[in-house]
Amino acid sequence: MGTQEPNENQFPDLVELDALRLTVIVDNEVDFMTSVPNDLGLTTQAQSLFKDRRHLDTDRSTIPSGHLHTHLHANATEGEGDDVSKRGMTTVDFNFADVCCGAHGLSILLTGIKDGKEHKVLFDTGPHSAIFLENAKRLEIEFEKIEVIVLSHWHVDHSGGMLAAVERCQHAREQQQQQQSASPVVVDLHPDRPDERGICLTKPSPPGATASGAIEYVAWGKEPTFSALESAGGKVSKNAKAHTICDSFFGVSGTIPRNTAYETGLPNHVRWSESTKTWSAEQEIMDERYLVARVRSKGLIVLTGCSHAGVINVCQDVKRAFGAGKKTDDHIFFVVGGFHLAGGSMETRIQETVKDMKEINPAYMAPGHCSGWRAKSALENAMTGQVVSLGVGSDFFITHQES
Repeated sequence: MGTQEPNENQFPDLVELDALRLTVIVDNEVDFMTSVPNDLGLTTQAQSLFKDRRHLDTDRSTIPSGHLHTHLHANATEGEGDDVSKRGMTTVDFNFADVCCGAHGLSILLTGIKDGKEHKVLFDTGPHSAIFLENAKRLEIEFEKIEVIVLSHWHVDHSGGMLAAVERCQHAREQQQQQQSASPVVVDLHPDRPDERGICLTKPSPPGATASGAIEYVAWGKEPTFSALESAGGKVSKNAKAHTICDSFFGVSGTIPRNTAYETGLPNHVRWSESTKTWSAEQEIMDERYLVARVRSKGLIVLTGCSHAGVINVCQDVKRAFGAGKKTDDHIFFVVGGFHLAGGSMETRIQETVKDMKEINPAYMAPGHCSGWRAKSALENAMTGQVVSLGVGSDFFITHQES
C-alpha cells in the first residue's frame, strides 16, 4: 500500500463559488435522454441543438427565428376546439452528425463563477486529439478562456489529447490578443511522468504443456513529454502536493491516501522504462489526483479521473479535508468521473464500494468512463435517485440558491 503523511491534502483557501458549470467533452457514453434531477441543472448537447435558432427550418415554421420561444407544431392540441393553426409553429432541423461521440477516456471543462468573475479549467483531455477536438468543436468550447489544464494522472486515455488542447488554447489566445503577447495556458501535472504504461497479460499454455504461459505486455502509448507541452505553447507546472488554482476557485490534490482494505490499485498494471528497456509492476498509480470545488449552499463537487486510488479513498479524503471541526463542514454534493469498477478483477469490489458510498452519501454521483454498467446499476439500486448519467455533451450547471 502507498504511504503519505496524514492530512497532506488541505485546501484552506478554497473559495465558495456562486455557480459551477461542468461540460463533458469526452466520456465513454452518449446519453442525452435519461432524466436528471433539477438540482444539477443539466442541459444535454442534444437539447441545445433543439433550442439553437441557427437550426430553425424556415420552410416549415411560421414564427421568425428572432421570436422563437416555443416549439409548437400544427399537430399539437391543447384542448377541444383549439385552433392550432393560429398559434404558429416552429420546426428545428436536428442533425445527428452534430452530436458528440463517445470514446474510452475523460475530459471535462469546469467554469467557476463568483461575484461575476469566471475561471475555466480543463480536467483531462481524452484518449487522442481527433475525438477531443471534434467534440470540442461541436460544443463550441472557448479555448482562449481556458487558463489551466489539469491532468488527473498519467494514462493516455486522459492525456492523449493534451498536446492538441495546449496548441488550440495558445492559438485561440494569440488570435484574441492579436499583436499583444498572449500568456501561456498552464499545464498542471504530477512530476512523476512515466515513459509509458500498460497491462501485463499471461498467455495460457498449450494443452499438455508443462511450462507456464508466456508473458505478454500491452502498451497503451507514450505520454506527452514536458518539453513537447512547452513547445506546444504551454507553461508546465509540476505539482505533487495539494494546491489551489485560479484565485482558489479549484483545489487539486496531492497523493490520495490508500486506507480501504479492498481498493488496492489496478491488478497487472505495469510501467515501461525507456532507459532500462524493461517493464515493472505498478499496481498503485500514485500520481493520481482529484479536483475539488465548493458551491455555496450546495457543497463540494469532486472530480476523479479514474479512481485508481479507489473512489471511496477519494471521497473519504475529501470528507477529511473539509470535515467537522474545520472552517466549514461541507458535505459532498456531486462526485463525477471514472470509478474504475469495470472488469473481472475490479467488479469484485462493487459491493464493498456501494456499502461505503452509502455511508459517505453524496447528494449525487455521475460515474462515467471506466465505471462500468454493473457498478452504476448497483449504485442506483442501493441509492435510487442519486446516480445520474455522465454522458459526453452533458452540461451541468450547479448554482447557489437562496433558501
